[in-house]
Amino acid sequence: MTPVAPPRVEVAVVILLSQGRVWIQPRRTRDSLRGCWEFPGGKLERGESARDGLAREVREELGLDLSENPVQLYGRAHYSYPEQTVDIRFFLCRLASPPSLSHGRWVELSRLTSYRFPPANRSILRKLLEMKEKT
Repeated sequence: MTPVAPPRVEVAVVILLSQGRVWIQPRRTRDSLRGCWEFPGGKLERGESARDGLAREVREELGLDLSENPVQLYGRAHYSYPEQTVDIRFFLCRLASPPSLSHGRWVELSRLTSYRFPPANRSILRKLLEMKEKT
């Protein structure tokens, strides 16, 4: 019997960056990644572009409209968990001043290593820490 491949999920997330700080929020799931922190965003719906899905997810999660701020693709990650494979597009959005948001916190880039993130975020976290070193 041929093993069944885990489902593939496409995800878009945004790194909200303002004044050297980044917005992170606790995961609200009950899966193996419970207790981790994450960037806002989520699964794309069938036929939805990454940018449209990102805008929808951020509006739903944070009540924030990204249309007034430039959002650029910052990186990609592919990671296989036992239950699914995720393809993540990370977008970067620089904000002049941090908006007041709930259910998370603004964290200095240099403090990101103090938080536990899902394994699929490792490459983007390294990239963010390198950004901090260059500033």
